[in-house]
Amino acid sequence: MSTGTQGITRQWVSMPGGSSDLRVGKGAIDVMGSILKGSVGKPRLCALACDASTTPELREQVRRQLTDAGFRVTEVEVTTGPAARTLGAVEELATRLSEVKVTADDLVCAIGGGDALSLCSFVCASWCGGTPLVHVPVDLLSAVEVGTVPWGIDIAGLPQMLTARSGAKYVICDLDLIKADPASAESITARALMATAAICDAEAAVQRLWDRAELLVDGDVESLREQLADTAKSRGHLISSTSIATRQSAAFGQTFANAVARLVGPEVPRGLLLAEAVRFQSRIAAATGILKVDDVLTFDELLDLLALDPVSCDVDPDALVDALKAERFLRSNRFILCLPRGIARVRPASVDDEVLREHAEAWCASRAAL
Repeated sequence: MSTGTQGITRQWVSMPGGSSDLRVGKGAIDVMGSILKGSVGKPRLCALACDASTTPELREQVRRQLTDAGFRVTEVEVTTGPAARTLGAVEELATRLSEVKVTADDLVCAIGGGDALSLCSFVCASWCGGTPLVHVPVDLLSAVEVGTVPWGIDIAGLPQMLTARSGAKYVICDLDLIKADPASAESITARALMATAAICDAEAAVQRLWDRAELLVDGDVESLREQLADTAKSRGHLISSTSIATRQSAAFGQTFANAVARLVGPEVPRGLLLAEAVRFQSRIAAATGILKVDDVLTFDELLDLLALDPVSCDVDPDALVDALKAERFLRSNRFILCLPRGIARVRPASVDDEVLREHAEAWCASRAAL
């Protein structure tokens, strides 16, 4: 990780089959032209894919950077919101790329929220065998999550069933553009993702997040810049591992968070449910003897430092067990959860029904009492 004279951090992020070049800091968009100038050969064509959240000022700012870098820019509108992650939106974007004659030797620059960026990742991963993609996220959650692991395409009424294994070749996170209230649901989820990535990756990653935690909660921009780069590196390391178990650990907490979300609704931020997943699954790991109690307490304290407080909700234990199994069996024939055996050792493991029910009862009782 290196920081330029303008306070812009550069981080190479491992990706399946290659790497991603992340630039994060205030004013990052102002240098993207020089970054992308040699990204493809001549002649240079770039499809500028924007969703409805992209302001005219931002479109023009990015267009000028691309034009100054020698690109012939053609603007392409993409679907906004969850509707972007449908097969209809995939076909629509592919049709537009065909119309403007984008090939594997050209570039697609996507600006927008996580849904639009994920759509572009899915299409570009297979368009002409793979077309280089630039992400310019406009919100914090997209900056943390989608550059490395794009959200999947919904199909047949089921969420995120079609996924692309690769994100963007370049990610430009301009912190003048990405402004998030530290108390917002978006920021809470971003901090939870930072925690799960660090826990799965390395002790050093956990220590750095620990040292920055209170500053992140206070909204310190420099700490956010450093942590965005750190988290991208951690997530990239996980998803590009040669170990299947390590790759699966990148989804640490998602099964529990998705299951509980079905029961409590959208009022509870996803980030708090991810934090609950860490608490729930670390306690199962301790009960089965694969995790030290001291590590459970360490995870709890890290979540507390990040202001990821326990949720208050009334959930039936039987409904929780059923929701966990339904979520897991949607994508696998086996019921497994990622259980921590220590920092940087989060691995999929089967969970006995009796143990699962016991911990579901304990969790539901504790959260109803808050």
